[in-house]
Amino acid sequence: MNRSPGTSKLLQVFQKQFPYFGTNKSREIFRLINEISKIEKMPFNTFLNLLTTHDYETLKSTLLQRRYPKTFHKNSLNSYYLPKYEFDPSKMADISQKKFYPKNIYYEHDTAKSELFSKIKVLFKKSDFKEISSLKTFIKEHHFTLKDYNNRCNTLFLVKEKYDFFKKCPCSQSVVNCGYSIMNLGIGCIYDCSYCFLQSYQNVEGIIIPYNIDDYLVDNKIVAAEKGFFNYKRIGSGEFTDSLIFDNITNFSQKIIAYFKLKKGIYFEFKTKSTNIHNLLSCGGVENIVAAWSVNTKKITAENEFKTPSIQDRLLAAKKCALAGFSTAFHFDPVIYYQDWRRDYQDIIDMIFDFVPNNSIKWISIGTLRMPSIQKPIIENRFPQTEILNGELLLGKDFKLRYDDNLRIEIYKHLTKYIKSKKSKTIVYLCMEDNNIWKTVFNS
Repeated sequence: MNRSPGTSKLLQVFQKQFPYFGTNKSREIFRLINEISKIEKMPFNTFLNLLTTHDYETLKSTLLQRRYPKTFHKNSLNSYYLPKYEFDPSKMADISQKKFYPKNIYYEHDTAKSELFSKIKVLFKKSDFKEISSLKTFIKEHHFTLKDYNNRCNTLFLVKEKYDFFKKCPCSQSVVNCGYSIMNLGIGCIYDCSYCFLQSYQNVEGIIIPYNIDDYLVDNKIVAAEKGFFNYKRIGSGEFTDSLIFDNITNFSQKIIAYFKLKKGIYFEFKTKSTNIHNLLSCGGVENIVAAWSVNTKKITAENEFKTPSIQDRLLAAKKCALAGFSTAFHFDPVIYYQDWRRDYQDIIDMIFDFVPNNSIKWISIGTLRMPSIQKPIIENRFPQTEILNGELLLGKDFKLRYDDNLRIEIYKHLTKYIKSKKSKTIVYLCMEDNNIWKTVFNS
């Protein structure tokens, strides 16, 4: 296994002090020591020297209580996810700001006849264009690694989408379904947010854009949309890519707006972190088209949402869209717990209502940090300096890591109460939470 010299040396020191631990015991204790030393900002060797017991059970219990002080006595030992700790510096994300200009552009045969292909040929004259039989075949023939994900912006795939035009939001089992439906405008993003689920989900070494947007905008493909607890159907993009980040290349928003502005019973949402709103403004605003921004505190944005516009710039873009006649929405997702979370999230809520006309805001969603368990070591390797994993994330039945129920309820109650204090008519809802959490938050 390729380890950084630092990790290898730490493991050697650890094994000298605990030579009788087997593979699994060593994995758990070594990880706990690494996590605690990072959280407490104490050198690994210094913390190791403070340990006085060599009994595994006693040592593990002591370390778990120190690592999870608020939840240790409330949860089973199975709640604590302790995978093998390894850091490979070659897997670190490159967070330097670069203009998107793919070196390689792969395209399926039919794509070459499209208007989008002609435009991309002009925009990326220096790129190497290569025809492929299909994206599916390409994926089978190429082994994908985390290093490939880090280099995804070097490659663009232009394909014909045949199946995933439209689908219901893939909620986890047992969570409340808000009725949201997704239009898939591609896969991949040039931003690097430390918590992004794409880094554990995406399995192709590039950005994927379908050229056949006209095939999406057909009445019989959207009839399955549900209302959920809203009084209208909601469809949006932004699940597998940022809705607007490539819009200056694709111009998809222009066709989407032209189609959906005539569908008065449906709200279409462009969910984004970008300020790429030129096409929206050129179309003219309409109430059932929603320009929506993912937002977080200034601290979380600066330390985890790399290459993205600032919160202030996002809100200025939202204001322009609202004044142009669009509806707006905001998504606090993921809310990340840290010492000053209350004050910092309140500051962003204040900014939203200071910048954006209140009557334009249709909904605000709130969801706390969560992730598939396999994503934890990926984040550790790609973003070794991030502190988002320092929280007490517990392993649930769905094999996702998330905060304890009580902490999530505390966060939701505080933020919903503060949003409602703005006397806004906007709908506030929770993302990926079960019925018990909802009832506790909204009915107490």
